[in-house]
Amino acid sequence: MAWITGKMERCFTIDAPYEKVLQFFSEPSEFRAAFGAMEGFEEIEPGVWKWTLEEKSEKGITYQGIYTVEYTKTDHGLIWKTREGNARSKGESKVKDLGGGKTEVDYSEEMQTDLPIPRLMAKVFNPIVGREVAKGIGNFLDAAKEILESGD
Repeated sequence: MAWITGKMERCFTIDAPYEKVLQFFSEPSEFRAAFGAMEGFEEIEPGVWKWTLEEKSEKGITYQGIYTVEYTKTDHGLIWKTREGNARSKGESKVKDLGGGKTEVDYSEEMQTDLPIPRLMAKVFNPIVGREVAKGIGNFLDAAKEILESGD
């Protein structure tokens, strides 16, 4: 087994009121609407969520992330870290009111996956999986922006 890491840092503007954006980025229950590859999620205790990703097979490797994350609300967003599982996530979202119905989101996340591959193969897979992890985080942020700007 080998841990593979992907990272995403993005600062972007959402054309939506601060309160609405803050609500989304500080409540893990809101995330499901923007997750594409999610099989299940549940709050197992206040502020602690269990996430189950859809199983994925690629290049002869099958993986399904199942992990538990502890979230801590801040005045302007959220900080999180994984408690346990075969994936690790840590990060922070900060939301800032720009006025005029626009809100800035400063988002950073590092995610690691424990793939069923020999450690020696990790060097080969790290760039590939790292890009996929970053792409998945980016897709989540793009979907969140779309949802928040849709006015629903």
